[in-house]
Amino acid sequence: MTSPITHHPGQSPPKEPISLGNNIFLYQPSQRRQSQHQPTTEEVFVPLPSPPSLIILCTWLGGATTRRVDKYVSGYRDQYPGASILLVRTIFLDIAVRSFAALRAQLKPARDAIITLLEQEGDDENKRQDGQRKKDILLHIFSHGGCNMAIQLAISMDQQAGSLLRDRLRLVIFDCCPGDASFGKAYNAAMLSLPQQFPRMLGTPLVYGAVSVIYGLQSAGLMPSVREMRCILNDLELFGGRTDRLYLLSRDDRMVRVEDALSHARLARKLGYRVGTVLFEKAAHCALVMEDAEKYWSAIRNSLWGKGLPQQPRQAQTDLLLKL
Repeated sequence: MTSPITHHPGQSPPKEPISLGNNIFLYQPSQRRQSQHQPTTEEVFVPLPSPPSLIILCTWLGGATTRRVDKYVSGYRDQYPGASILLVRTIFLDIAVRSFAALRAQLKPARDAIITLLEQEGDDENKRQDGQRKKDILLHIFSHGGCNMAIQLAISMDQQAGSLLRDRLRLVIFDCCPGDASFGKAYNAAMLSLPQQFPRMLGTPLVYGAVSVIYGLQSAGLMPSVREMRCILNDLELFGGRTDRLYLLSRDDRMVRVEDALSHARLARKLGYRVGTVLFEKAAHCALVMEDAEKYWSAIRNSLWGKGLPQQPRQAQTDLLLKL
């Protein structure tokens, strides 16, 4: 039987994503992978031999509507039409109810898709001239919901396929994350995750009760906490120590304090990661692209190409870090 993610040459890929089940979707390339965005006169860098072949998006929890997520999918399809895009969406049950074992089982369609896509290229295509695997995968993580899913995906990929994902991963983007473990921010994110048609009079006590239980279990050490998640994200074995990192943050983010994310970036740099940071001023949580789309996509392009991971604005970051 033909694989649902197989695209035959000469056929136009479907405009809509292929649902792989469990809130996981695959967008096939809109054209053959042969070229990449051309730089402006201000962009001076040494380009990669090829653009990314696979982009993995792990979305946030509260307010990640189809319309909002589509802005990122469309942006990546415009930038890299030859790349496959794997979308892993997060729902409240993934955070509040499912165990890590259950989450990893839920992520099986994502793992199968990653393995199939990489195997389709063949041994010759996915190696550089020096014989090493080329690094052509981008992982974009949004908020704590995306962090949780990305961690479980990486761990379960390692269990199923060894270092395949780590070896090919070039860049990890931390978009509005990671933050702290405050109850208020967890509650606000959970409230935003409720369907719009869900009555607030019912949703408020239900969400408050659920978040209270989770917070209590985390405080008692009976459930992994945000503090532990922050440590795991800096584990050299999770995404690989040679994988670059880009932190995209907003000073006006009411869910994740920019100081918390910058402190994580600073620790990652001390551990030996190559780290870039870009600070936006007024963007809401997981809506940075709405403030300045060119700044947003340029930071990603330049980080992928190796122009140099952005460190901007330096003075603003210094002022914030002095408060830590």
